[in-house]
Amino acid sequence: MEKQKKAIQQILKQLQGNYIVPIQSIPNIDLYMDQVTTFIESALSDCKRNKQDKILTKTMINNYAKAKLFPPPQKKKYTKNHIMLLIMIYHLKSILSISDICRLLKPITEELNKNINSPILEMIYSDFVALQQQNEKNIAMALECNHTDMIQPSLEYHKYENETIQNIIVVLELVIHSNTQKRIAEKILDTHFYTKKSPS
Repeated sequence: MEKQKKAIQQILKQLQGNYIVPIQSIPNIDLYMDQVTTFIESALSDCKRNKQDKILTKTMINNYAKAKLFPPPQKKKYTKNHIMLLIMIYHLKSILSISDICRLLKPITEELNKNINSPILEMIYSDFVALQQQNEKNIAMALECNHTDMIQPSLEYHKYENETIQNIIVVLELVIHSNTQKRIAEKILDTHFYTKKSPS
């Protein structure tokens, strides 16, 4: 049990602070696509599971543009708004489908299409970062108090002598928690961000 707790604590320490991109660190100048991918690859490099993984590619950006996840670039240049949206999309897509992300971001993109100088996205992105930072604080407090209940299985997995089986139980419960939270997010999307059907 104690060995398992220490292992999980070590993982949490490794995950801290490696995925937050403060708004102040995002360039205020417009960038070409190559510059955008370079910036985001660097800013989120610690999020990679494997070194060869790609955080963002030109193909991804083009696909997001086709899905209307953000306003079209002007003269092949991307603004600070585009970068903020791309960073949020990166985090959202591990849980939500592209169609769900499109529904979620549609009110923002519609506002930006009406008024490119609207402050709405910067406000939302700032809150997005604040939520990430609060999550970091919660994890830090859990580590300091040696409370790892948030990621400890509710089952008495130590009844298994085999450490591999114990880890299977840990992963199963983490996935169950993630899936439950994902379903809650999807339910909110389905209730409040539904797409009106065209009249037949």
